[in-house]
Amino acid sequence: MNYKRWMIGLGMSCVAALTPALAVAKLSLADVQALVAHIEQTVYPDSSISSYRLTHFNKDAVLKSFSFEMTMKDNNSLLVMQWPATSKHKYLLKVGNNLWMYFSDVRRSIRLSAKDSFMGTDANNYDIMQISLLKDYTVGGFTETSLDGDPVVKVELIAKPATEGYAKIISWMSLRQQRMLQNECYSISGQLIKTIRYGEASDVGPYRIANSVRITSNVNKDRSTLMEVSKVQPKQADEIKNLIFTLGYLETMD
Repeated sequence: MNYKRWMIGLGMSCVAALTPALAVAKLSLADVQALVAHIEQTVYPDSSISSYRLTHFNKDAVLKSFSFEMTMKDNNSLLVMQWPATSKHKYLLKVGNNLWMYFSDVRRSIRLSAKDSFMGTDANNYDIMQISLLKDYTVGGFTETSLDGDPVVKVELIAKPATEGYAKIISWMSLRQQRMLQNECYSISGQLIKTIRYGEASDVGPYRIANSVRITSNVNKDRSTLMEVSKVQPKQADEIKNLIFTLGYLETMD
């Protein structure tokens, strides 16, 4: 999945202290907050252009597949559908907390919710666009455990009142790799909606970017969606024009 970085007022000396050796020591809340902040800083560049492929499965059968290009800058995102050909006229625009789908073939836009399914897959718009854990959530608690043999901190993230995403996320964060390995996403009623697993990561400059993200539905247990990320190009903010994050710009698209 794509992720917004947000700094908290903790010295990065706390993050530097989160070495594998610390996995045997008792972590403090400040340590965990610093780890989350560090992951937010390194999970994805603030400004970038990237390619994505999304495949939606029922068991092992492919139901549908999409590819698109994503341009991000600060809290804005523009998703341009590239495949299949029948979807090439669709654009998903996020400006702050506002989200639209624009159809260039009919010159029409519609407002979307972050919770809406993305193109009928198990991913919703919140999964695809920018997630900002520290902006949208607070650390409600944590435990030290392991996942697939990797020492992790299991962090409970509670949604802030204005958050459009999940009511609660239980996140497994690797101490050794200092990245997210798995998120469980819950509804306001406490129901587990989906599990998100992050695949192997590649280093792109200072960023550790998961090459793939598997989203498994807990509501429709045979369904899952695989998101593959490639060609991540970090950019300087001034390399991406603000104009492209406007409906007026999209109205010029064919």
